[in-house]
Amino acid sequence: MDSIFKVRYSQLSPDAIKDELIKRYDVIEHIQCEFFDSGMNDIYRIKTSMEYYYLRISQTGMHDEKDYEEEINILLDLLHIELPVVRPVRAKDGTFLWKINAPEGTRYGVLFTEVKNKPSEDKKTCFRNLGRNIAKMHQRADEKHYLCSRKPIDLTALISEPLERIQPYLKNRETDYEFLVESSKKLGKLIEDKLQREEPNYGFCHGDLHSGNIFFEEMTPVIFDFDCMGYGYRAYDLCVYAWNESYQNNDYLEGEEWRALLEGYEEIRLLGVQEVQSIEVFIALRQLWLMGLHADVMQRNAGCCWYNDNYFNEQIEIYRNWYQKAIKK
Repeated sequence: MDSIFKVRYSQLSPDAIKDELIKRYDVIEHIQCEFFDSGMNDIYRIKTSMEYYYLRISQTGMHDEKDYEEEINILLDLLHIELPVVRPVRAKDGTFLWKINAPEGTRYGVLFTEVKNKPSEDKKTCFRNLGRNIAKMHQRADEKHYLCSRKPIDLTALISEPLERIQPYLKNRETDYEFLVESSKKLGKLIEDKLQREEPNYGFCHGDLHSGNIFFEEMTPVIFDFDCMGYGYRAYDLCVYAWNESYQNNDYLEGEEWRALLEGYEEIRLLGVQEVQSIEVFIALRQLWLMGLHADVMQRNAGCCWYNDNYFNEQIEIYRNWYQKAIKK
């Protein structure tokens, strides 16, 4: 058979990546390259004689070339003002981004230095610093009017798109789907009534600020993985951390860590009363967004064995609990 079978997703050879890295980067020599993780991107861990690097390779069609260039520019600007974020590595030719001609289409690679995760035991100071740095990032974005062409993190992204993506998987669960549609409409109305789409409560957001994307070097939080960035509500950007931690601690919003994070944020920018009141609304919408994200990733590079009734039983229940909390406010 002469024709090449169509490919949805390919996993690139670590040996081929190693050869390419040696060609492209001065700092890379005597290296080991291994496939590290896969999700919205493929991640390869690069070990040199002195340190680790991480190579992020995008999925085809996730974002355009300019989106990645804009992300790099934002990271460089935040590093310029000494805000701790992940550092992209410049290649020999002065560029940061490289195109990869994969079987399924163009993919993009960016090499980053390692972010070490060695947190201090002083949790209160750690989270106060995290809140402060998130606010500084938001503040800097407003000052510089960051160019970000990715889709906004608006109610379309948080409600309409997830509902559209998960609908085919809930054909036999019409009651559940109707509940998600009707309840998310009410949550969207709450946001529209409470918050204006204007600075400073709306603007550039990281979009995925959970503990998997923030490592602490002693008491300094370092933010990485800006893949979900976009213009959106700042209260949503903040809520993501609490949403993630609440999987392990239902009372996280009443705890010292969350209180310290908000206090640190408000040292830089005061949150409006309506923003604080919208946190639980956004947590519910984040849960809906997650279900939609999983449907999208499954169509790109994941199998379907886990995206089943047990999955929806658990995830819809979590959403329902947050929805009930949100509408009581």
